Amino acid sequence: MQVITIVQTKGGSGKTTTAMLLASAALNLGRRVTLIDGDVNAQLGRWRDSFELATWEGAHKPDWPESLAILSPPESVEGLLSLLEVEEERGVDLVVIDTRPGTHTDTEDFCLISDLVLIPARPVYAEWEMTHRAVLWMDDLRASIAEGERFPAVRVLVMDAGPKIIDAATREGGMAQLPKRDQDVLQEILRLDHLDVIVPHSRILEQLGYHGPLGPAARANA
Repeated sequence: MQVITIVQTKGGSGKTTTAMLLASAALNLGRRVTLIDGDVNAQLGRWRDSFELATWEGAHKPDWPESLAILSPPESVEGLLSLLEVEEERGVDLVVIDTRPGTHTDTEDFCLISDLVLIPARPVYAEWEMTHRAVLWMDDLRASIAEGERFPAVRVLVMDAGPKIIDAATREGGMAQLPKRDQDVLQEILRLDHLDVIVPHSRILEQLGYHGPLGPAARANA
């Protein structure tokens, strides 16, 4: 079983959307997924309720996937470890933990039991400082544990990118299409350890919180 925790130092950065996308991808591969909603706004925890209440305007609404569970986090590290043991015993393949914005001790606990920490980053100047701060926070957390102790991989995930940003990141000469400030921000993000995947801006993602995981919705209306 793999555990992924999603962190950022500010709200509205795409943490919850990232969790929903990871769940969608894993479900598409036939995996069992558990989401843990540690964010204060509980958007992830309300995902199923929002899905059930959404009007699909004539499109066929599938059933909520039986292989996707959404849980609240336990109040202690011991409780979290016990929960993870239970999830692994019942055959869960992936646990994704959404966290509240900011540098909190409970978020650090989530990170330390994870296999991977993701930092979603929108490639805009206003968010670059917060992304950099999140990376430094993870560096400090790594330095705080005993030498030789296991620490998760940490990767930045570029989110909500427009076509020019994607071209700039993936095509030779594409960077010249961007204004100087956007070039600087994107180059700084790409200097960090990051996933090769870039999540594009999409109206589908804007509606993800209402239409549920992507695969079941697509198959129901194929």
